[in-house]
Amino acid sequence: MTRAIADAFHFLTSNDVRTILARVKAREVPSLIQFGVYGLCGGLATVVFTALVVALSYKVFPAMDHMLVDGRPITDELRAKNLLINNTIAFLVANAVAYITNVLFVFKTGRHHPVLEFLYFTAGSSVSFVISQFAGPWLVHHYGLPTVVAIATNIAASVLLNFAIRK
Repeated sequence: MTRAIADAFHFLTSNDVRTILARVKAREVPSLIQFGVYGLCGGLATVVFTALVVALSYKVFPAMDHMLVDGRPITDELRAKNLLINNTIAFLVANAVAYITNVLFVFKTGRHHPVLEFLYFTAGSSVSFVISQFAGPWLVHHYGLPTVVAIATNIAASVLLNFAIRK
């Protein structure tokens, strides 16, 4: 691990920003830098996912705490159902963002047809997404947990499961 840190530090201090970006795009960087770029791609996808879930939960399928639906307070059951819908829509968009950014900066493509590569990527992401979907909405439905905590639970479960699947 110390070697990986030393390699990354040397790479960053020995190159200007333009060279670093060119070598990141060419995938010619130390493994720790490549892992960091992978993390940034995942971070961007997480931001997209979270922003979409929150926007959808406020504007399209009500899922936020203390909202009124038809003039009455939203029920935990409806919040859980709508949160699942919002999460699914956001997953589809965030998965595409993650795939595109990883193809541009992390993955070495060409082992499979691009459509097949996308399907493999989506299959791995879908496994973690489906499993994580039981956590948030279940906690909302059974324990009345705040929607924001349920969203954070979904993200944490997805991150852990994606890491395990990609490993």
